[in-house]
Amino acid sequence: MSKVPDRFLGYAFCVGDVLMELDGDFNIVSADGAVKNTLGDVPIKTSFLDLLTQKGRSTIESSVKMLTGANRLGPIMMAVGPDTSKRQEFAIFLAKLPTSAEKIYLVLSRPYRLGRSDSKHVPEKKVEDKKQEFYERLENLFDGNPEAAQNMLVTVLEAGAGQQLDDDKLRDIEQHLKSYSVGGAHATMLGDDKFAVVHDKTEPSTNLAEEVKRATGVNFTSATIDAAEAQLSDTDSLRALVFSLQNFAANKEGFDVGDIQQNCATLIGETTQRVRAFRDVLDEGRFSLVFQPIVSLTKGTTHHFEALTRFELPSIIKTQWEMIRFAEDIGLIDEFDYAVINRAIAKIRSMLKKGGSPGIAVNVSGRSLSSQGFIFELLALLRNNKDLTQYLSIEITESATIHDLDALSLVLEEVREIGFRVYLDDFGAGAAGFQYLKKLKVDALKIDGAYIRDALTSAEDRAFLRSMVGLCKDLGIVTVGEWVETQEHATLLRQMGVDYGQGYFFGKPSPNFLVAPTQVAS
Repeated sequence: MSKVPDRFLGYAFCVGDVLMELDGDFNIVSADGAVKNTLGDVPIKTSFLDLLTQKGRSTIESSVKMLTGANRLGPIMMAVGPDTSKRQEFAIFLAKLPTSAEKIYLVLSRPYRLGRSDSKHVPEKKVEDKKQEFYERLENLFDGNPEAAQNMLVTVLEAGAGQQLDDDKLRDIEQHLKSYSVGGAHATMLGDDKFAVVHDKTEPSTNLAEEVKRATGVNFTSATIDAAEAQLSDTDSLRALVFSLQNFAANKEGFDVGDIQQNCATLIGETTQRVRAFRDVLDEGRFSLVFQPIVSLTKGTTHHFEALTRFELPSIIKTQWEMIRFAEDIGLIDEFDYAVINRAIAKIRSMLKKGGSPGIAVNVSGRSLSSQGFIFELLALLRNNKDLTQYLSIEITESATIHDLDALSLVLEEVREIGFRVYLDDFGAGAAGFQYLKKLKVDALKIDGAYIRDALTSAEDRAFLRSMVGLCKDLGIVTVGEWVETQEHATLLRQMGVDYGQGYFFGKPSPNFLVAPTQVAS
């Protein structure tokens, strides 16, 4: 029996109870860890498949087909053990090594080590969390893996109208789809009546929608995407698939089941072209910054400027706003935000060499701040530019919904500890605004212009404004009013106690730092 190197044992036991090495026929070559305590007496050369249910066997067999030596699969939840009546639940991770493609490595972990319960009655994840996890699994499965794309199908399903789908029924549907999916882990609910599943095209099967109907009694329409035809091993095509699934889940026009079935290649192909067009703009730096003043409503002097982007738009994307939203939806906004921050830092340093620089606030999407990679790069960049804390501030935009406020709060706390100010943009625009303010410690917030635009004529909007300003004063948070277009708007905001104003009354966005000449009337 060969011995697994200690370094692999160390890695594995960080999350696992048993590390196994299998040969190409699934026979156990070695097993280390708490083998006897977890699996009992399992002789070497036993087939690992004999320790599984029939369903578990097919799941492991189909999963191993997807291993390339550069990826891993898991966690896959299944019962394992030589005694069919006493099998225990484990989370299984599978991988091959590039240097020994004929060997299969498995780590078996007790569910509690991964924050899960052995019980089937575990708290349900939120649909949004399930979707994000599913998209990440798609990336792990397909990205750079043409063999997986060659053998896999992606099917979307939508329940017919008028059917009652309670939580138990939704759970049954999702679990049934998982039983058909690669590794038992590549299926999810995308919405209250929408699902997606990745399954093996070589596995003989009748129509998946019919199979699910027989098991659950629910009628479905479905569309199937051939991963090879859609070229899902290509990173940009994979992003395009995720974009299509997001639009399908959100009931966007042009992305229903019928559209996906008839125009799958076109949908993914056109989106892939847009991804590449955006990436070209980013890679070639074909965007510029313009600056709009933020003005003190008591002094009439410019406090700092907000940096706004202007793209050289590719023909396939029509507006600046569409460009930003597409970058968020397709998962490229973090790359763009990082490029903009670097551009702003370069601008500040250039002006300091010439004698001085104004303060500049740079927008960062809430979606970027949910990416661990972006957070790591952002904090490193800010630490390397600590001498610019009086010139640069970060403005968090809500155009993409922020799902984990606790995690974001920790990031913003670190940004502020480094010394940079943090603004919260468009406060009041969404239902979660006050929840954001409770969770996130910020230096200032910008009141959404929708409340200011009609405040001169709407008593209701004035009431909302007064409540926001009063709350911020109690919390010691500076306020900025957006969309200030007239002298009357500026005067009203100053009388209400808003600290700063931004809008066409003070100045339009400009490549130059134009200081607002207008004094705010008493």
